[in-house]
Amino acid sequence: MKLAICIIAYNRPASLERVLSSVEKGYFNNDIVDLIISIDKSPVSEVETIAKRFDWPHGDKQVVTHTENLGLRRHVLECGGHISGYDGLIVLEDDVYVAPSFFNYAKECVAKYGDDDDIAGISLYNFPLNYHNLMPFIPVRSDSDVFLMRNAQSWGQVWMPRQWKRFMDWYAVNNDEFGEMPHLPISISRWPKSSWLKYHTRYCIEENKYFVYPYTALSTCFSDVGEHTGKSFTLFQAPLQGGDKRGFRLNPTVRYDAFFENETIPSLLGIDNDDICVDFYNEKQNREGRRYWLTTRREDFKIVRSFALQLKPYDNNITYGIDGQQLFLYDTETAELNRYPFFRESITEYLYGYRMSITKSVRQLIKTIKNKIAGR
Repeated sequence: MKLAICIIAYNRPASLERVLSSVEKGYFNNDIVDLIISIDKSPVSEVETIAKRFDWPHGDKQVVTHTENLGLRRHVLECGGHISGYDGLIVLEDDVYVAPSFFNYAKECVAKYGDDDDIAGISLYNFPLNYHNLMPFIPVRSDSDVFLMRNAQSWGQVWMPRQWKRFMDWYAVNNDEFGEMPHLPISISRWPKSSWLKYHTRYCIEENKYFVYPYTALSTCFSDVGEHTGKSFTLFQAPLQGGDKRGFRLNPTVRYDAFFENETIPSLLGIDNDDICVDFYNEKQNREGRRYWLTTRREDFKIVRSFALQLKPYDNNITYGIDGQQLFLYDTETAELNRYPFFRESITEYLYGYRMSITKSVRQLIKTIKNKIAGR
């Protein structure tokens, strides 16, 4: 097995130095690992200088300097061409930082999933937040070190030749701009034209493919100022795996969809997956018109069952049958007045442990709107 590392750079010298320093600290166990640094054309010559002077003792080093500005989407997708001749390509944008055992994890995952057609790629990153709404995301734990998710990844990922080719074949006929669709998260439909990730995520959704995610992150993101980020922030920083970890348990039983909703919940409720909208985060809003709807919203439909929001993650309230009045399973084919009292901000109280005042709620809403207008 042979893996390579591809670092994607543009005009951020400090970011490139930082990601290279983290890669340099990795445990490679005498493996031969080639390093490719791909630099999109920019007026910042220091980026190329840093790349060329960096010493790489674990294999060949190649610095690719593009003579025209490709833009983020085209640049990233062209980097996929470097996968030829390798069993896996570890792809790191320059504002990513990796844990010392990132290579151990990548190598073991490629050995396990390299020929698995249900898998589209390997994530090094673990989401601490649901990026659609910035609410905390806590995946259900199992005896595995990984779980599956129908979300592609850009903050540290591994592509494999077989799966990458299938995605690129799909992309060749699905690369037009697209708007909102009922089966897609609204947020990715609104990402800019420069985004390549929205296509890889849409591919996972429409072709029923998964990325393998670690419960403890092997990479994190600094969110440096760049093409998609107007201000640096720590919101998406993920705690990193420490030490020289090996022997990852790769037996996932937990699966999440692209909305960060648990795909095993329908079976827990005894309902066919095609008949229910699992919508704890209220991002789906049952736009596909499923008969059953699991949500925290107060709707005037027949309540089949209701659950509390007490155990964390929220899925465990269903797994262990914790009755309450915060999470409702509706039968939308039967209209019926919901007589339960309305708990304002029940999700916020549950996730954060406090109730906002009306004044604070309004201030928070205004701040969120301003940030969205500003593109942050």
